[in-house]
Amino acid sequence: MLVVTLLNQKGGVGKTSCTHHLSGTLASVLGKRVLIVDADPQASLTQGWWGPSATRTLDPSSTIAPILAGDLPHPGQVIHETGLAGLHLVPGSRAASVYNVADPTTASRESRETLREFLVEVAGDYDLALIDCPPNLYGCSFAALAASNHLVVPVQPEDYGAQGIADVLDSLDLVRSEGYPVTLLGYLLTMVQSRRALHQVYEANVREAYGDLVFAARMPEAAEFPEAIAQRKTITQYKPKGAAAKAIRAIAEELLSRTEGVQPTAKGVAA
Repeated sequence: MLVVTLLNQKGGVGKTSCTHHLSGTLASVLGKRVLIVDADPQASLTQGWWGPSATRTLDPSSTIAPILAGDLPHPGQVIHETGLAGLHLVPGSRAASVYNVADPTTASRESRETLREFLVEVAGDYDLALIDCPPNLYGCSFAALAASNHLVVPVQPEDYGAQGIADVLDSLDLVRSEGYPVTLLGYLLTMVQSRRALHQVYEANVREAYGDLVFAARMPEAAEFPEAIAQRKTITQYKPKGAAAKAIRAIAEELLSRTEGVQPTAKGVAA
């Protein structure tokens, strides 16, 4: 199983929406067995599937909270059906906030490594795991990176949306210095309005600065994305033949292409 974290320190760049719709396309269109992990104490990804009320009433023991606490729960305790074949969810929880410490190096190594150990345990059941992180570089994001093979950085082509890149790379270096060989898979342009001159300029600048590390596929700004989530669906369920669904499929196919030939070792880290 390949594990991919989506992370940007800046909120509002479409990271959670991308994770939601990308996972649905990987499962229902491309036939992959996918586990999505909501490592954000705000549990936005979980709310996208079940709604705010159901998410708030979840027993914390059935969420990611015990994993981040350093326990190793039985997979059946924390892995849930989404209603979409081939796609399962480890929900987020406000109870995980206590583990989202500002200086992740002060957290116990056991706490930081349990998510990694859990994903190794369930690796035989899935082709990919996608981890959605909070919009900060604290303990939960550190645990996600430590558990991952690859990092994808969603980037909105505007000044605020692109500001978090340097800090994310610093965090990546910190995690790697602790002995976790996660690699940068690439930058994914999100919320793109291709006709806006500002977006055209920023996209050109990002591609010039980072070259092939920038995904060729882009996630456009489209009303269909939040509309689908409001109905607790992915874009492929909501409007499978629309332009937005085609854009997500292009991202999913490129993600798989970028990881092609990268095989996990016995410890769950790509060789």
